[in-house]
Amino acid sequence: MKKIFGSILVIVLTLLSCNSSSQKEITIIQDPAKEQDAIISSLENNKNFSTEENNHLYAAINGENTNITRVLINFKEIPRNVAIDSAYLSLKFNTTSIYGKQHYGINQFVVSRIVSPWDKEDVTWNNKPVVSEFNKVYQDNVALNNDPNRINLTKLVQEISDDYENSYGFELSLLNETQNSLLLLASSNHPNKDLRPKLQIYYKEKN
Repeated sequence: MKKIFGSILVIVLTLLSCNSSSQKEITIIQDPAKEQDAIISSLENNKNFSTEENNHLYAAINGENTNITRVLINFKEIPRNVAIDSAYLSLKFNTTSIYGKQHYGINQFVVSRIVSPWDKEDVTWNNKPVVSEFNKVYQDNVALNNDPNRINLTKLVQEISDDYENSYGFELSLLNETQNSLLLLASSNHPNKDLRPKLQIYYKEKN
């Protein structure tokens, strides 16, 4: 009897162990009611752009009138204190952008983790949040009206999961902000939900 009981206990513990380590998936699509994204502009450095349908990265070099834009995105539903197997950010070309019909210039960009608080309703260039210099992700040039390649953010999402209280999403910035270039992306405010930023995360519970 003891032998049978012992065998049953081993099976139950094995099943529990397998269940706790099974991979889970969450897909977060930006919703303006839940998530945060906004543009900040160096030229209009005290203006808030949180209601834009665009998340465009832009560099227009023109002396005192030079304008640089960056994009801030926060996915608040990233699971806390889990083991991230992989995480991918998908961004879409904004087919209805008022700023142009296609990307241009050398528009490679960088994704960084934001490590200070910000709020989409009042963030500006002048009060922009601080970003971490670690584990930045570099994205290739995007031509014409193509979507950027799916972006592997596994390390950055792991950092956010491990240090959620000190993580506030991602900043997107052009790799070279000293030459004219444009990347037209859709924001969470875009009426077409299929074009909004999306983060797919595959993870396991930590033992």
